[in-house]
Order: sequence, then structure tokens, then C-alpha cells
Amino acid sequence: MRTGVDVIGLDWTVDMEDGRKRMGSEISVQGKVDPAYLFSPLLAITDEIQRVVRCAGPRGHILNLVHGVLVGTPEEAVAHFFEVARSLEFSTPQRKSKNW
Repeated sequence: MRTGVDVIGLDWTVDMEDGRKRMGSEISVQGKVDPAYLFSPLLAITDEIQRVVRCAGPRGHILNLVHGVLVGTPEEAVAHFFEVARSLEFSTPQRKSKNW
């Protein structure tokens, strides 16, 4: 898909895997975790973060919450979101040529 942009933000109602397929690998995506997940057990939060990141693919992804943190969200869950996000390992694509 040619858009002339570098990044497209996907609404949380758009499945990340489907959105990535439609956008292709040349455009970075901003993909969101529904903040309601932060009311879930910590393992469910971890699983959802990892699912979104995995579906976004190896190139260009900005991870965030849909509309920020909802009122009443447990602070432990917010801290866990950021701990999991920081713990993810990212790889940089290998250069195909010296001119890249």
C-alpha cells in the first residue's frame, strides 16, 4: 500500500495481524493495547502485549495503550505494562548493502 507516510496508527478495534497485512512491511504501525486489559490478571496483560507485538511484525512498531490509563486502573498493572514492554527484545534488520 502506497500512502506517502512512515507510520499509521491502527485503532484498537483493528486486529493488529490484519492491519499489518493490509499495510505491508514498509510502513511502521502504531498498535494499541486496549486499556481494559489492565484490569486483567498480570499474565493476561503480558499475553496481550506479546500478541500485539508479535502481530505487528519485526519492523517499525509503536506500542501504547488506546486512550491512556483508565480511571481506577491498578497501579501494579500499569507498572507491569511498562515492565513487559521494556523487557521485549527488538532486532534491527540486517543491512542488505552498504548503501542502505
